[in-house]
Amino acid sequence: MSEPITWHRPEYRDQGDQLISLAEVASLAGVTRAAVSNWRRRHDFPAPAMTAGRTVWVVRVEAETWLATQRSQSRRATGPGARAMKMLAALEAREQRQAAALAATRAELCTIRKQLAATDS
Repeated sequence: MSEPITWHRPEYRDQGDQLISLAEVASLAGVTRAAVSNWRRRHDFPAPAMTAGRTVWVVRVEAETWLATQRSQSRRATGPGARAMKMLAALEAREQRQAAALAATRAELCTIRKQLAATDS
């Protein structure tokens, strides 16, 4: 018995060769099927064109375009420039902590010196 087919985008009804299952998207992207399910919930992933039972199909070109866009954005967010920016932010935060610690040490030294000067007189 074949699985019931639901067309979410009827314009692709006779163009099955233009569709790709989510399992195939996962294979194409080199991720698990669960990752693709997460993408569908969390991102602007292409809308389903058809479901056959529990299998979801999307338009191949839309899925490939979406994957290319995500890869491009991922490279920008994790490229050498992004790593340098993260390192710069971490170093600046460390510098601020160290400057605050140095200021506290100087204040404590000043207090101790005043106490010593008062006992010497």
